[in-house]
Amino acid sequence: MTADIPAVSVRRARATDVPAVLDLLGQLGYAPEAPWVRTWVCSGVPDDRCLVAEAAGRVVGLAHLHRVPFLTESAYRARLTALVVDEAARARGVGALLLAAAERTARDMGATALELSTSNRRLRAHRFYERHGYTQPSRHYRKDVPPDGP
Repeated sequence: MTADIPAVSVRRARATDVPAVLDLLGQLGYAPEAPWVRTWVCSGVPDDRCLVAEAAGRVVGLAHLHRVPFLTESAYRARLTALVVDEAARARGVGALLLAAAERTARDMGATALELSTSNRRLRAHRFYERHGYTQPSRHYRKDVPPDGP
């Protein structure tokens, strides 16, 4: 790393990381509820992993993965539901370190692929993932299904 960003390590997130995780998600414009985040950060469920990048005792990034069975493939894929690096630590290799750790974790979880979605407006993120070998083999659609809907 550079002089202003000390060596970075990646580890499983723990309950004490929840405020930092909320801050990081906020930097991307998300505002999840703290109890929801705590549930997934502290989850012992084998299909979920929350990783954080830490530098000098400070959380500077996070990656969250969820393992999903695909009936059509007789295999699992891992879905990267969040990857964010603190604004002050971007463009310094932290994202690449987290992504590599997420790929190893996906493999350890028995997944045969790691997939993700990123907003159409996040052009820097698109370039980042493409530099790391990610392709866009399909379209991603979404429809909200609120609990009070039809």
